[in-house]
Amino acid sequence: MYDTLTVEKKHDGDQCTIYVSGVLDYSTMDPFNEEIEALHHGVNNVTINFESLEFIDSTGIGAIINLVHEANDKQFKVELEGINDDMQDLFETIGVFQILDSLQ
Repeated sequence: MYDTLTVEKKHDGDQCTIYVSGVLDYSTMDPFNEEIEALHHGVNNVTINFESLEFIDSTGIGAIINLVHEANDKQFKVELEGINDDMQDLFETIGVFQILDSLQ
């Protein structure tokens, strides 16, 4: 397991994809939050790609939920992709998908 987080952001018009790899937990939140805060105002769609994410804890899930609320406030759409089975189960149990669906 990694003990760091790498965040890479790619823009294509009004679409932004954020690739996260490593560990998204309380000790690695700064790079993730910096990329989220740096989203340009012209972005209408944000996709977070979890394909290379090895681990996420409650702090990381909270950051995802905060992003969904921010997207609702600022009227842009968030999509989650590259989610493995364990993360899928975790997100379903916690209600991340229900929050995403209800706010978008």
